[in-house]
Amino acid sequence: MPSEAKAPFNNANADIILCSSDNVYFRVFRCMLALASPFFEGMFDLPQQRRNRSNGEMFDGLDVIQVSENSRTLDMLLRFCYPAAVKDPGLEDMNDVEEVLEAAMKYGMEDVEERVRKAMIAPSLLESNPVHILAIACRFGLKPEARTAARYSLHHTAPTHDTLSAARLPNNVIQGLVAYRLKCSQAARTLCDNLDWLEQSQTHSFYEWWTNCCPCNSKADVRYLTHGTYPREWWADYMDETSIALEESPSGTALTKNLAKAVARANSCPSCRRRAQDQMVHFTETFARELDRVIAEITLDIAI
Repeated sequence: MPSEAKAPFNNANADIILCSSDNVYFRVFRCMLALASPFFEGMFDLPQQRRNRSNGEMFDGLDVIQVSENSRTLDMLLRFCYPAAVKDPGLEDMNDVEEVLEAAMKYGMEDVEERVRKAMIAPSLLESNPVHILAIACRFGLKPEARTAARYSLHHTAPTHDTLSAARLPNNVIQGLVAYRLKCSQAARTLCDNLDWLEQSQTHSFYEWWTNCCPCNSKADVRYLTHGTYPREWWADYMDETSIALEESPSGTALTKNLAKAVARANSCPSCRRRAQDQMVHFTETFARELDRVIAEITLDIAI
């Protein structure tokens, strides 16, 4: 015996039933389905007699339409179709995203597809599993989402080949992602090695470490020179550590990895510690903007 779906898909006034693959009945309204889906609109336009020949099942005097989606996927799909009074489902599981997106495309639900695509690139999903989002985007040919997911994958250390294969990424996509990551790492390392992107007015504002006349015990360091001045040793140490971090994860998150350690070192000097915290935060923000600009110019070369 089929079970009934939970509200609002158990409405006694509904005029048609969708039966999920796991035998759950969803009582819905033809008009809502027709508005959301040209697939169902075309089905409902068929003469009643022809529909009955193709599927004679009925329940409580209502036509029953069998669908291939399970009840979980169907529930989420239908909630996207219903009025604002019915809250959109929270797509927080990768499998839910993939199943609902596939169903929306299958039934031609363009509005639902657009909203699912928007949900799949929410930072909460991308930060937790960008490789899985990339795999979904590649499966359905979603190039903007694929580029966004690849960019977010830089926030993590490089995934292994086994991880990429387990995500069902095609070989050409794996190769393209590896090449993209290498280019981004090289671009980030270049920013560390060559500080010309820092304007002179900015280096002057970071005077606590850029000027070589600070009275602290941390001497001026010859590893980094810009606009004719050397930074303090503790700042040069921070840059060396950050350069390594950027090779592993070429993104703004790597810039703050060693920030607290750098400020702690600066605090040993009465002069540096007066503004080290604020100035280092300012510097990392400036660095992050430049890194974002450079990486945005790097293309993800994959065919999907």
